[in-house]
Amino acid sequence: MSAIANSYRSKLRILLILYYFSEDIKGDKEKQTHIKQFKSEVRIQKIDFLIRYPDYLAAELLELIETNNSDINIEEIKATIISIFKYNEPEIRREDMLRFFFGAYEDIDDIIAFLISVNFIDYTSKRSIDGRIFEKVYYLTDFGIEKIEKDILINLENAFWYKERCELIRKYFGNLSGTELKIRQYEHQEYRNTPLNEYINGIQDEVKEKFYKIFGEELIK
Repeated sequence: MSAIANSYRSKLRILLILYYFSEDIKGDKEKQTHIKQFKSEVRIQKIDFLIRYPDYLAAELLELIETNNSDINIEEIKATIISIFKYNEPEIRREDMLRFFFGAYEDIDDIIAFLISVNFIDYTSKRSIDGRIFEKVYYLTDFGIEKIEKDILINLENAFWYKERCELIRKYFGNLSGTELKIRQYEHQEYRNTPLNEYINGIQDEVKEKFYKIFGEELIK
């Protein structure tokens, strides 16, 4: 994948994460330019990881079944995982991320700056005495939402897969914070044992074993 294509896909992916996982801002919508807000870069990074590593998403969905979560659709989860492996998503759709001090990470400052420059989002943060930036909050503008809903999600074919994947992740993991998602991801040995500043490997074999344990069926491409 070329650097230009990768940059384009990253901007689209981060924009849709902000859109699908943000919360409405209370107040008079007619007087607001900020319609939705999303808190925490950590949460962006951890949701982004689940999109970029379909096998880890499959593992998380299987974990919901193993923990006897009553708010899940087991047949939907099974069909989703079968589809992920049938279409070889863990290879074709994977976009590698480095392991940083707090797990999977990629610098998104340039992406956020671009989305601000085209008036899709706005952004605020606080700075500590030692210069550390914290409490990052991202706001979707009315213009950005209109562009997403009336153009990108309708006319942009490259957005369709991301749309479906964001909706799936939101359905089953949308209530989790960035820290909670990080904790879940660290439970995977391959993830937590990846050395700092090296790319995180996939866990296809782990998912296949767990799938067979639960359903008694083989996952095949």
